[in-house]
Amino acid sequence: MRAMILAAGLGTRLRPLTLEIPKPAVPVLGRPLCGYPMEFLRDHGVEAFLLNLHHQPETVRKRVDAWAAGRFPVEFAVEKEILGTGGGIANAEAFLRGGTFVTANSDAIARFPLGEAVGRHRKSGALATLVLFPDPAGRYTPVRVRDDGRISGFGKGAPSGVFEGFYTGYQIAEPELLGHIPGGRPSCIVRDTFEPLIARGAPICAFRSEGPFLEFGTPPDYFRGTLALLAERGTGAPPRTYVSDGAVVGAGAIVGPDAAVEEGATVGEGATVRRAIVWPGARVAPGALVEGGILTPRRFVPA
Repeated sequence: MRAMILAAGLGTRLRPLTLEIPKPAVPVLGRPLCGYPMEFLRDHGVEAFLLNLHHQPETVRKRVDAWAAGRFPVEFAVEKEILGTGGGIANAEAFLRGGTFVTANSDAIARFPLGEAVGRHRKSGALATLVLFPDPAGRYTPVRVRDDGRISGFGKGAPSGVFEGFYTGYQIAEPELLGHIPGGRPSCIVRDTFEPLIARGAPICAFRSEGPFLEFGTPPDYFRGTLALLAERGTGAPPRTYVSDGAVVGAGAIVGPDAAVEEGATVGEGATVRRAIVWPGARVAPGALVEGGILTPRRFVPA
C-alpha cells in the first residue's frame, strides 16, 4: 500500500516559525513534523510515500531524506503552483493508481486502528473512506454520517446524520477516485470532489474512531503538541525532556521539565530551559532563562 503526505502548503498559520523552516520539516523531538504521520503509516503496512512540496522544497527534501535514511522509499512532487488537497492528489495519479492508497496531512498526528479502517473500507466498496474523530469542542468543520456509514455532508448546513465528527485528514481511497478529481488545476478534495460525489449517491464513507489527535497548525498548537509528545515519553531525569545527541548543553545548565533542545542547538553554562523548545542553530546565552515558547536562531516566539 502507498501513501501520499500532503505537504505543499505555505504554513501561514505557523508563521513566523515557517519563515525559517517550512512546516513539514519543523523539528519535533528529533524528526521532521511530517515524519510522524509517515512513521504511523509505515507501522501499519504502508511501503512507499510521496510528498507534494511547494514552499522551500529542497529544505523539506533534505530533512526528510536525512530522517528516512533509506529505511523506506520516499518520492517528492514539487508543485510550482499550489494545487490544493484535490489537485495535489490528482497530480500524484501515477504514484497512487496501483491499488488502495492512503493520504494524510503533514501537520497532524493521529492514532487509530488503521488496519481495521482499511478492512472496513474494502468491505464497504467505498470510493473513499474518511477517518473521523469526535469533536466535542466544535473546533473543526462538522462531518455528518448516516446510519449506513456513508457521509451525508460537510459543514453546519449539511444533512443530519447519526454521527457528527471531524475529518482527521486521513483517508483511504481506491484508484477510481482519482478519475473524479478535477485535474490540471487547484481544487479542494471536499468541495470539488466529495460533495459532488455524495450528491450523486457515490459511496463516500466514514470510519468513526477516536484517539490522540495533535494538530501543529499554529505556534501554540506546535508548542502544546510537542509537550504532549514529551509527556508520552514517560518519566526521566529530568521528566518530560528531550535533548538531542547533537545539541550542546553547558555545565550547570538545567533543561526541563517540559523542554526540547533540538540538534545543533546550544544551551550555555548555567542557563535554564523549561516549558520551551530550542531549535537547531539557536543559542541560549550562559545564565539565561528560556521559558514559555520557541527559541529559534532569529527570534523567540511566545506560545
